[in-house]
Parts: sequence; C-alpha cells; structure tokens
Amino acid sequence: MPNAKNLQFLKDLMAAPSPSGYEEPAQRVVRDYLEPFADEIKSDRNGNLIALKKGSGKLKVMVVGHADEIGLIVNHIDAQGYLYVKGLGGFDVNLLPGLRLDIYHKGEIVRGIVGRKPIHMMRGDGESPKIKMEDLWIDIGANSKEEALAKVSIGDVITYHSEFEMLSDDLVVSKATDNKVGVYVAAAVLRELHKKKPVVNYYAVSSVGEETTMRGARTSAHQIQPDIAIVVDVTFATDMPGVDNRAYGEVSLGKGPTISLGAALHPAINEKLRQIADKHKIPYQLEIAPGRTGTDADAIHALNSGSATAVIGIPNRYMHSPNEVISLKDLDSTVKLLTAFILALEDDFPLIR
Repeated sequence: MPNAKNLQFLKDLMAAPSPSGYEEPAQRVVRDYLEPFADEIKSDRNGNLIALKKGSGKLKVMVVGHADEIGLIVNHIDAQGYLYVKGLGGFDVNLLPGLRLDIYHKGEIVRGIVGRKPIHMMRGDGESPKIKMEDLWIDIGANSKEEALAKVSIGDVITYHSEFEMLSDDLVVSKATDNKVGVYVAAAVLRELHKKKPVVNYYAVSSVGEETTMRGARTSAHQIQPDIAIVVDVTFATDMPGVDNRAYGEVSLGKGPTISLGAALHPAINEKLRQIADKHKIPYQLEIAPGRTGTDADAIHALNSGSATAVIGIPNRYMHSPNEVISLKDLDSTVKLLTAFILALEDDFPLIR
C-alpha cells in the first residue's frame, strides 16, 4: 500500500480531468507533488512535465508515463439541445449508453447522460446491433439548442464520471488508471531518490497525447536525449473469464508489474531489471511485445540516435472503461523495482547491442 501522501497524490491525479490534448489539470497535480523533490522541473509547449534528479555521472535515464486519459469532445448540438461527440482516444462505443459524463465548460462541470433509443423501440426494425458514435447523444437536460449553448459549447471536452474507490484491501477502481499510474510511478521514484545519491541523472516525465498522437513522448525524449528510456504504462490483465492465454499470455493483478520482451526492447536493460527484481525479491511477470508495443516506447526507441528502451506494465482490468481495476501492490512493486534499478546503474553500463 502506498504511504498516505502517495495515495493522496494518486487520488488527486485520477480526479484531475485530462483528456488527450487537454492535460493541464493533471500536470498541475504532478508539479505540486514533485516540486519539493526535484532539482529541476519544467513544462514545455506541448504540455509535457519533466522533472530531474541530478546524478553524479553522465548517463541519462528517462521514466515516462502519459498523463492523458481517453475522453470525448463536443462536435455538434442539435435543435433539441442534444450533444453529439467525437472520441479523444479509442473507445468501445458499446460501453457508453447510459453512462454519466462530466463536461468541462469554462471551469464548470456540466453533467451529461449518454442516450440511445431503448431496446423496445428497436425490435423488428432491422437496425444493426453494432453501435456507432453518431447513434448516441448526450442529454444535459436542455430543451433547445439555445438552452444547451447557455451551458456548453462546441469543443468542450468530456470525461467519464467515475469515483476512486477501493474494491478490496488492494484493488483500486477508477477511470484513467490508463495511464496516470505510469505518471504516479515516475514521480514516486523521483521522490524515493530525493535524499539518495544516484550516479545517473533521473528524468521523471509526465507526457501528453499518448492516446491520440504520441507527441508528448516524442518531444520530451527529443529534449532529454536519454541513454535509457523506460515507459511505464498499463497492460492487459488476463485473470478474468473468457481470455485466451494462448494469444495474450498470463498476467494477473497483484503479482507484480510486467517486463516486456520483444524486438524494440533492449535485452541488457531487461536482464538488469530481472536481476534487480530477483535480488530484492520484487515480484514481476513477463509479457511479449514482438513488434510495436502500443505504448510511448514506439515513439521513443528509435528517436535521434536511439535509446535503450524498456516497457514496464501495470496489470489493468477493463481498460478504457469507466471502471478500470489495478493493484496497489503492483504500484509499490514497480516503484521499488525502478528505484533499485536507478541506484544500481553506473555510467559504464553496457548499452551497445
């Protein structure tokens, strides 16, 4: 279980609205948390937040999580005052009907309900059961376009309405664990390093836009030019009914983070991570990413002259839903693993493959 301050940081981070491209509220939470511990901290034109713990050597290590969450953006308001939207990131549209949403308009939150014709009205009419985004609308209680425009505007962004809750003594349910848990890990590791003396220079990065453009990872890595880049993101937990382990492997909540193995990922970094985990008795799991990883690593590993890259996954059930589930033990294990890894590195660590 994270300590009280770290747990509050995690809760505040989850609560801060940060649809892809609109991450500023979450970045303010990260900055407030990191300012007492970072030697340097800055933001850039894209919205990335980069914090540095200086080391005594030359090697640069970047640990990055993305602060953006999936969201929606208002695209059209009809004559009756209903809103129509486009996605900011990938959605399972079938999850949306009936949900409560938070619409952000000029600093205020407007409640919306995702509407769809009741199933009774669709019987025998030949409609396809597959839902498209344009088949849904958002009801804000307005009776006309003019009344709706008094409360919202085209371009307002939207997130799920979802509270942070403990599902058990260890499991957390919330929206946006994808990937605010990665931001949490990068920041918590910097806090752990605060009064220690690492050789390497440690950069904790809260990046932007992963769900839509991956611009944050690309531009932050271009600025830092890290020798080693470790991406912390969520990964699919397979410990639930109906999952084909032949396709997705075996990944369970509470059994530690995953270390990804594959063509884009550096074998010496992965071997060092596994050695550190074994030495400190930190649980971990393995997963396979044969080509693209589906994370910020895809934008980083071949940038400039290349970085030795690793991907650490936090097991996540029900990804991209209003109620994602993760394990606090997995977060603690990841922070311990990466802190020990950073402290064990020397400038002469062999990176040439």
